[in-house]
Amino acid sequence: MTIPETAFISNFTMLLDDELMKGQVKERTEAKHEYHAAKESGQTAGHVATATVRDSNQVRISVNVGPQSKVTFNVTYEELLVRRKGRYELSINVNPRQVVSDLVIDVFIKENRNITLLQVPEFRSSNEIDFDEIDEISNLTQVQRTSKQELHLHFAPSESDQIRLAGNDKSGLGGRFVVRYDVDRKNQPESEILTRDGYFVHFFTPPEVKPLPKHVVFVLDVSGSMYGKKMVQLKEAMNAILDELRPQDYFNLIEFSHPVTILNLDTPSNSTVIQPAESSPWYDQPPVSPDPALRTVPDNINAYPATQFYINIAKEAVEKMTATGGTNIHDSVKAAIELTQKAVPNNSTETKLPAPIIIFLTDGEATVGETGADKILELISTDRDGGVPIFSLAFGDDADLKFLKRLSLRAGAFARKIYEASDAALQLRDFYRQVASPLLTNATFEYDKEKVEGKVLTKQKFGLVFSGSELVVAGKLISGVERLDGNVLTSRGNYLLPVPGENPAPIARDTEDNFLERLWAFLSIKQKLDQYEAGRLESTAAAAAKNASEEKPAFEVAKGDALKLALQFSFVTPVTSLVVVKSDDGTANEKEPSKVVIGNEEEEENELTPYVGSSYHNAIALQSVSTAGSAAMIHRYSGMMAHRKKPAGWGFAAETKESAESDSDSDAVLDATLTSTLETTTPEISTVPISQISWLIPELQGNCSTDDWQCFKIGNSSEVQKVLSFNKSQNVTGEICANNDVCKPFTTCILPEFSTDTSPDSFVQNLKCDVLLDGDKFLGVCCPQNNSSLTTRLEAEAVD
Repeated sequence: MTIPETAFISNFTMLLDDELMKGQVKERTEAKHEYHAAKESGQTAGHVATATVRDSNQVRISVNVGPQSKVTFNVTYEELLVRRKGRYELSINVNPRQVVSDLVIDVFIKENRNITLLQVPEFRSSNEIDFDEIDEISNLTQVQRTSKQELHLHFAPSESDQIRLAGNDKSGLGGRFVVRYDVDRKNQPESEILTRDGYFVHFFTPPEVKPLPKHVVFVLDVSGSMYGKKMVQLKEAMNAILDELRPQDYFNLIEFSHPVTILNLDTPSNSTVIQPAESSPWYDQPPVSPDPALRTVPDNINAYPATQFYINIAKEAVEKMTATGGTNIHDSVKAAIELTQKAVPNNSTETKLPAPIIIFLTDGEATVGETGADKILELISTDRDGGVPIFSLAFGDDADLKFLKRLSLRAGAFARKIYEASDAALQLRDFYRQVASPLLTNATFEYDKEKVEGKVLTKQKFGLVFSGSELVVAGKLISGVERLDGNVLTSRGNYLLPVPGENPAPIARDTEDNFLERLWAFLSIKQKLDQYEAGRLESTAAAAAKNASEEKPAFEVAKGDALKLALQFSFVTPVTSLVVVKSDDGTANEKEPSKVVIGNEEEEENELTPYVGSSYHNAIALQSVSTAGSAAMIHRYSGMMAHRKKPAGWGFAAETKESAESDSDSDAVLDATLTSTLETTTPEISTVPISQISWLIPELQGNCSTDDWQCFKIGNSSEVQKVLSFNKSQNVTGEICANNDVCKPFTTCILPEFSTDTSPDSFVQNLKCDVLLDGDKFLGVCCPQNNSSLTTRLEAEAVD
């Protein structure tokens, strides 16, 4: 099942041999333990795998099914459609891997305002970007307009149509069914309010006024890994992007590899070159100057007006860029921020530059200078008032997308991935167009404090508002309040909420009555997870020290709040998983039911990958869903149910050899990562955060911690153990362990059983070992090859 990148699964049921198994959303570690318990007891274990699909997540669920039997899967996911470039877009992935005799997609759109724009491009088997805007409706899509505010789209390609759309490939469709639409905004206010059952949602669309001038700092990675096709695509994209700068804009170009170079477009030989604080052992580079003055951006450095003269010079400079050396992310980010603070208008009577925007592109991880993620993030203040938004682009599979998301979140912006494909240059241009036209700055939503519960409001302050976008705020009304009063304060004036007579009536729905409450919950969860990601520390030692020094860090509180809401409203998020369990309606079956977990087992709790961007999702029950296809009910905040049956006697189409082999191990530890980083494989070892090991106690007395390690005590022992940080736990040597186990640094093998089944004495006697790094000794663990071997061994030791 391929779902949108930012969608939350909220319901999963499986009907197998007339037995209904329903999904339950649980805390991730709890769900993981339940799955392993089912597997150890001999129950058939479902296997959920993931694969990379552009801007989507693919969830594969494999279950053993008897001959001539029938299994029905029902998957429900929700999504709040995001308005970008003046339209909403719904994308439905279709990839059955075979020609289907009865393939149906139904989309229902229901809005308060008249639907003015509708685009349904021809189904494309390619996910690549095409800038051709198609206003016509695909010939295979039937459109029924039941009113000016309601539409029903019906897509049912025949078998011959499917073969034609797939390029005469009889293996079936593989692509996306896309619907784009927008509503009438000409004669109505910018704000639209929905209220229901004590909750409200406020949609705010900025007026289409003249875009604000901007100062754009392009920070471009030209390290060795950009050599070849990537560099060609980067140059092609930058040539197009430079042409899209407006005359009132200013810009700067920074290229970085081992050094960081701020280009001087007037006199290239006078460009500012910043060398890293330390030489890299991997690259043959000139000696580093110890003079700190040579490692900062000069005062009153020039920013260049976007005239044709300077655009042509910038194009020539980009064309001369070559790919070589390492990746100095720390100094490039530092230089970009300093540049926005020190730059002055070049050759102009103006004294002040417009609002700055940093567009940061890299295709790798930090390898030069300061490489620690926490140290790089310290460059960005957590107080975003007056800060500079950093929009990050992760170019290719090797880019550290997780880190870039945290970087952009901390800077009040977002990150995107640029896929290595023939349309990479178009992807870069498409991204730039989303942020090229800021209309408003510092938008703040204010409501009557006597009518709204302030503690449960979602995000109210937004730094930049772009053309064609939409802001969404949700909250809870005080009991008895029916009318919402307030306004939106911006840099270009205030926008009052519509008066009752002009406020569109709430949508009358035939579905769940609490859909606005669930939308509020979804927005809250998403923003709490963003808050956690922006504030958390990557270094285990630093995080332990901070947790011990504060009552509870704000980012940990945010994570706990997200977990509570996700469990209450049954959303599968980075902190929860979904487990399919046997129904409790009394039905029996000779076979034990399958267990399926949908969640993220691979990443540690302190390494969540949030849903970055402004897409949000929520649950709306759907009715009259075609059993041979899928359907969507849309009002920006939309739900989708995918319902697919395998009739008795049918077989699935043959998969590729690689796919078949990947499914052969039905009890492999499953991994369904419902985020945008899906290029991982299923690990054999499941781990938990070090904070869950209650008998491993931080030792905070004296100078007993560094950026590389932290001191702990095991239980009541007085002996101090040094524990390596995760990013330093490489290339170490360890003692020889029994049972074919491997002595690994503790941070790389923190097993769930340590917090549930292992006492400190048992750990010291049976599992503890020492690892060495640069002659120093650190705590290690005799790590088993899989979790089940540890469980069996601990049980045996308990019997002994």
